[in-house]
Amino acid sequence: MYFKLAARNLKRSFKDYTIYFLTLVFGVCIFYTFNSIEAQSILMEVSEMHKNMFHLISEIMGVASIFISFILGFLIVYANNYLIKRRKKEFGVYMTLGMENSRLSSLLFIETMMIGVISLALGLILGIFLSQGLSVVTAKLFKVDLTGFRFIFSMDAFIKTILCFGVIYLIILIFNSIIVRKVKLINLLTSAKFNEKMKIKNIWTSVVVFIISVITIGSGYYIVLKNGISSFDKNILIAIALGAVGTFLFFFSLAGFLLKVVQSSKKFYLRNLNMFVLRQINSKINTTFISMTFICLMLFVAICTLSGGLGISTAMNTEIEDLTQFDMSFWDNEGEDIDTVLKKYNVDISKYEDNYVSYKEYDSGVSYRDFLSEKGLEDGNNYYPVFKNLPISVMKVSDFNKIMKMLNREEVKLKVGEYAVFGDISDMIKNLQETVDSGKEITIGDNKLKPYHGNVLEAVTYSSMMKQNICVFLVEDSIVEGLTPTRGYLNLNYSGDGSEIREALDVNIREYNGNDDLNTRYITKEEIKEQSTGLGALASYLAIYMGIIFLITSAAVLALQQLSESADNTERYNLLRKVGVDESMINHSVLTQVAIYFMMPLSLAIVHSIVGLKLASDIVAIFGGASMVDHIVVASVVLVIVYGGYFLATYSGSKKMIKGN
Repeated sequence: MYFKLAARNLKRSFKDYTIYFLTLVFGVCIFYTFNSIEAQSILMEVSEMHKNMFHLISEIMGVASIFISFILGFLIVYANNYLIKRRKKEFGVYMTLGMENSRLSSLLFIETMMIGVISLALGLILGIFLSQGLSVVTAKLFKVDLTGFRFIFSMDAFIKTILCFGVIYLIILIFNSIIVRKVKLINLLTSAKFNEKMKIKNIWTSVVVFIISVITIGSGYYIVLKNGISSFDKNILIAIALGAVGTFLFFFSLAGFLLKVVQSSKKFYLRNLNMFVLRQINSKINTTFISMTFICLMLFVAICTLSGGLGISTAMNTEIEDLTQFDMSFWDNEGEDIDTVLKKYNVDISKYEDNYVSYKEYDSGVSYRDFLSEKGLEDGNNYYPVFKNLPISVMKVSDFNKIMKMLNREEVKLKVGEYAVFGDISDMIKNLQETVDSGKEITIGDNKLKPYHGNVLEAVTYSSMMKQNICVFLVEDSIVEGLTPTRGYLNLNYSGDGSEIREALDVNIREYNGNDDLNTRYITKEEIKEQSTGLGALASYLAIYMGIIFLITSAAVLALQQLSESADNTERYNLLRKVGVDESMINHSVLTQVAIYFMMPLSLAIVHSIVGLKLASDIVAIFGGASMVDHIVVASVVLVIVYGGYFLATYSGSKKMIKGN
């Protein structure tokens, strides 16, 4: 009997369950899809390095999924609470007819199990099919070919999804049981008559709190923009805290502040149903300012995550050709001579290759503040060496020319008493050029040097995962005598396939990795390319995964809140009809109310994102010269589709709910 009644209740209340149900299905689908990435590697021709990257991505996705589980758990519990609230009067009728609390709890248990099983099954089916398409995207990100398409199924992702959502549904069942067993009949029948209390009754208190919120948010912006991303210290944490607290105070004060501001314009306030709509909005913000705060912050994170993650992925692959101009590069952080170090470990480079250059960089004693202009320091503030005012490195011009010869580029010829400058960060070249053009003289050791009358060179002098040489001085060889070496380098190009030298290094050097006595490391062109594509794929997947989940959660909570508000307001809209308000005006008021409610957290989130995206663009610039514009557009499109879709569904549901009653 209870199963039949539960099935009938679900069918009859489907309009209330639609957004909740579709959100569950989509959440399960996304969860399975992004946890099945490692299984997709069987469709591709991948190296051992790529296999390791697939495993790394799978592990990080697993960790991210734990966090995502809490977000989805919060959403499902919140949505379930909304559904119970919507049906309090119905439950009251059941109890009036003699149904005991335990029986009512059993009925709700069956309904929850039914919708959980159905949504889990549909979500898994959609996720399995979506993961097939994701394998094509994965192959493109890893720049590998598919060996042949065949249907893939990830048992690990399947089990993980069932366990995760099974635990969430179990929590909901316990939650529902506790609520229903403690509920009283009188509260169920009169739940719609309880009024909400204003948190701030004094308008001037609202104004003061609103001003404080703006100042607090502005202070957070100032700290972020002033310090940039060059040093993630306590200032960043303070800025985040100020932004979060300011957002809370903003929505906390908005309830009283907004209404009074609008009331100051009687012409607007008394036009059409504006008075009714604003009263409704004011009442809703008054009771949901905490959830509004979290929604705003989640939207902000979603926008920045989508844009920044996709930007980092593109940046890591944009400059890959510049970063892999040598087949192999060595470096030593103690400034040791690489040739000497390798011979100590029984590897003599000259026995295998003759196309190589070994060189050192030295401490010039000239800091960035000593050399760059104020504008240059400001533009370079996001780079750690500039922010910390570290000494600029210097190298022999003869070593630089050997590297240029390897790259088939023009050599630099210095006169006595001259220095030249090169760097590999495109954004800083113009600042370096301005300093050189101004005739900036520097002193290295006992030598006073004038700038070489030529362009600042943009050159990558060793293979690595990212560009790191903001500025390096080139001087005559004799000038570095007596200077402290800071790093040693060696670049080589294979004369054949390089298998012999790689085998020698694997046997004699790889085993010492992690040994404190060995500060020399090396990386090959192939390793850089494979790691870049793998890390780029990881950044993309995390951005899409977390960004979409945050968007869905934010939009779904807003939708459920507004649908709940519409259900509670049906009697008020009926009264409007009785006093002569036509249906088009009522529909317009519903549209206005839903639009304002959806736009308030989004508007502040967009303002936050302007600062956040400035920070994200600085992070992307460190990885490469990719433009953020395309990725901001992509994030905006995703935002419009997901957030706009929930908005339209909420408006349609609210309109039908009000009209149907």
